[in-house]
Amino acid sequence: MRAKALSPSRIVTSIFSLAAFLTILPLGAAAQMGDNFVYVMTNKKPHNSIVTFRRASDGALTFAHETLTGGSGTGPNGADPLGSQDSLVLSGDGLVLLAVNAGSNEISVLGRRGSALTWLSKTSSGGTFPNSITLSGDLVYVLNSKGDSPNITGFRLDVNGRLRWIATVDLPSGSVGANDIRFAPDGSELLVTVSATNQILAFPIASDGTAGSPVAQASAGNSPFGIRFGHNSDAIISEAAGSVSSYQLTGADMLTVISGAVSDTQKATCWISVPRDGKSALVSNTGSGTLSSYSIDPNGNLALLNAVAANPGGAPIDSALSRDGKFLYVDESAQGKVLIFSVGNATLTQLGSVSLEEGIQGIAAQ
Repeated sequence: MRAKALSPSRIVTSIFSLAAFLTILPLGAAAQMGDNFVYVMTNKKPHNSIVTFRRASDGALTFAHETLTGGSGTGPNGADPLGSQDSLVLSGDGLVLLAVNAGSNEISVLGRRGSALTWLSKTSSGGTFPNSITLSGDLVYVLNSKGDSPNITGFRLDVNGRLRWIATVDLPSGSVGANDIRFAPDGSELLVTVSATNQILAFPIASDGTAGSPVAQASAGNSPFGIRFGHNSDAIISEAAGSVSSYQLTGADMLTVISGAVSDTQKATCWISVPRDGKSALVSNTGSGTLSSYSIDPNGNLALLNAVAANPGGAPIDSALSRDGKFLYVDESAQGKVLIFSVGNATLTQLGSVSLEEGIQGIAAQ
């Protein structure tokens, strides 16, 4: 996707968004913004919660505290309880966390005060089984992936950390079990992956924040799952069939394939992390118990670097990179562990792990 000029109305919205988050800023003192934390959602039923770990300079994690979301997770349910990426997301300034409560059809907002998280609000997700959420400025959309009418539902996040409903748009018929929702970097579109139908849905976002009708197109690889963005805001999408594809978002909210279905020779390549420099991608191969690495060139072309960049065994799922890109943190839900890796050029070195309860899903790092 190439950069787009902002309309006057979108500029006004962006200014409002900045003002809103500057108002929320006291939730975490400015002096604390350099602190390093990793957040893990327990997905516990009936009391979902977020566990905060302090991250040391060597990547090690130390338990800090646990904060209830006020809603319910699903509890343990195999390797992948939620069937999604981005069930827990962190704002760019690191001061606001959004969490889905798939067991109670709610979403929660938490804010950081120093090193602690404070519960701010809980809101109905507007549908059934919310499993992924995304944030752009003060605009929030959640993916409700099950029920009679799977949908995306949008909200505005106010200065008190409360969500105000603005729109609900149904997914196309047959889109049960969608996996990820993600704003394009400029906030002008939303992408949703639906592995069951091999489709990627693109929703245009109007200047008032409402989503339009989705444009659906076939995925370049089978079972599209996780969404991230690389150079020039090109979309990098993992595919559970064992591959990764890259796309340019073009006119009429369509995706043009750059690299189609680049195989990593592994199984269940579902979760993906891309560092801020957009030069590489790391994927979790849940069915193989491995992690793979890819390079991304300035034009968005993908190349497999290492099919087995790490071989921790088990069933690695959700992942998050530290903001400096030096460490990768990976959920292992079936065993209730967070795996810790240092990131090299094409390999990952496992440094250790921390134990939680089975059923965890959702991770964010800074």
